[in-house]
Amino acid sequence: MRQLILIVSLLAAASAQAQNMKPGLWEVRQQPQLDPKRQAQMEKAQQQMAAMPAEQRKMMEEMMAKRGVSMDFGGGGGVITVKMCVSEEQAKRNEPPVAGRANCTHDVQRSGDQIHTKFSCTDPVSEGTSDVTLRSGGDGFIAKTHISHTRDGKTDSIDATSEARWLGADCGGLKPMGAK
Repeated sequence: MRQLILIVSLLAAASAQAQNMKPGLWEVRQQPQLDPKRQAQMEKAQQQMAAMPAEQRKMMEEMMAKRGVSMDFGGGGGVITVKMCVSEEQAKRNEPPVAGRANCTHDVQRSGDQIHTKFSCTDPVSEGTSDVTLRSGGDGFIAKTHISHTRDGKTDSIDATSEARWLGADCGGLKPMGAK
């Protein structure tokens, strides 16, 4: 589950980098294209989450909410819906909502509504690219992201398509991800 949260965080960060962020609640629907082994792991994690006793599932959801993430595996077909809160401060800096990813560097090139980002992280070791197309008004975007990450000496790649939309200024009980 920890690896799943990490992957979601990296995908969201790569997709959201340098867009005209609005403060408030964002929803990102991600469709990772996984190899059969990873797809089976994702489905198993979804089944485990669904089969948890209500109290244990609530604890897991609260742990993720403290990191600024709520997830819905109900989309089927491997779609993950993540809700994230972007603070006023993050929006002013056009800072993507990332949990503890100060160990990453980003090279961002923007032309009109197109953003190309190359990123590299040291812990965990990962790198990738993201191509984002912004919607007019800054209330959403679509992105294609590629991430390669190394764990225990083995390198894996993940590709994902994401679509994000701004839901509103009120985050409810969700705290901004990575807020200081």
